[in-house]
Amino acid sequence: MDTNWQEKFSIDNQPTLEQMKKFGADTYFERLLDYLSEEYQPKFSIEYSKEKGKFGGWHLKAKRYGGNFGTIYFREGSVRMMVVVSDLFEEELSESIPLMSEQVQKTFNESKPVMGGYWFIVDANSEQAFEDLQYLIALRVRKLRKK
Repeated sequence: MDTNWQEKFSIDNQPTLEQMKKFGADTYFERLLDYLSEEYQPKFSIEYSKEKGKFGGWHLKAKRYGGNFGTIYFREGSVRMMVVVSDLFEEELSESIPLMSEQVQKTFNESKPVMGGYWFIVDANSEQAFEDLQYLIALRVRKLRKK
């Protein structure tokens, strides 16, 4: 990625999904999109956040089962995804965490549930991170399907 995402796409310049794919061409973005599409058939929503810093600007939400099950943010050279996992799965998570990436372990071990869930922000930059996201998304979707 040759430029800053927020500079390239200001509030007045909403990107298309194709532009997102182009910007994230050297990342796990398309692979993540393919996985989400094949496994869950979500409705993707391109939205803007006025938040300052790494969560501001245009991002992509995956929605289905009456809720958002993940938000993809762009960073220079990578993408990250936020997935909120219900604290109802705390016991299952605690058993699986030792097998997951350091980033996910740290989030789980150093945080407490907020608004009923663990807020995982995973940099999709390795096979391990991609597998972690698949697991976390599956837990999130299980909760949404129960509603």
